[in-house]
Amino acid sequence: MIYIKYDLKTIDEKRALIKNKLFERSSNIKSENFDRISEKDLYILYELYDEIFLQNWFKQNFKGNIKFILSRQLTRAAGNTRTRKNIAEIESENIEFEVKISLNHLINFNKINRTKYVGGIEAHSITDSLMLVFEHEMCHVIEFILYNKSSCSKKPFKDLIYNLFGQTESTHKLVSSYEANVFEYGIKQGDRVKFNYKGKCISGFIQRINKRATVMCPDLHGSYIDKFGRRYSKYYVSPESLLKSD
Repeated sequence: MIYIKYDLKTIDEKRALIKNKLFERSSNIKSENFDRISEKDLYILYELYDEIFLQNWFKQNFKGNIKFILSRQLTRAAGNTRTRKNIAEIESENIEFEVKISLNHLINFNKINRTKYVGGIEAHSITDSLMLVFEHEMCHVIEFILYNKSSCSKKPFKDLIYNLFGQTESTHKLVSSYEANVFEYGIKQGDRVKFNYKGKCISGFIQRINKRATVMCPDLHGSYIDKFGRRYSKYYVSPESLLKSD
């Protein structure tokens, strides 16, 4: 399987075929910029990629289990693949993978009008971004199975993902929750803000911001102490509830 190599024209044709079959089989994904997705759709993609790109390599050779998850916890990475550290010592039928696809990056895709890339390839739609990220994670799974380790910064991975899918980079340039919040609400890390909490107006600064903002607020009895000895209480606030303060 490691020796499969497609030219870029063939890769484009195979991606188009997968996309059309996904639209046919999925009860959620019926267009390029879908607004519904379930984990069942990830299993459909897995079967299609195995059949159309991988010549049924997984079906014929992999005896373990892959769990696909749509994750709201992934805010920076668009995808993540995990397995046990002692994979080399595990019987093949007991090997398990957990593949997460970031729901946030799919939701945020069209919130900002700019060019998006995954693996050096332009993603024109939510479906494109889903498929390109899925390809990246599948290469991690393949590399783990073949070598018991995987690193997208190393040459074996780069060769694998280029030969199979034509991807030339190991990073993505999709819209993160942080970027979407900066664009939509005009707030970013470090900004001073205020918000209502139990009928009171509370002020503080944004320590972190993704799906929710972590706001540190001065409090003489707070549990958090900075290097100057100042005390704070921590609040988790939805970005739309925050107002910038002077």
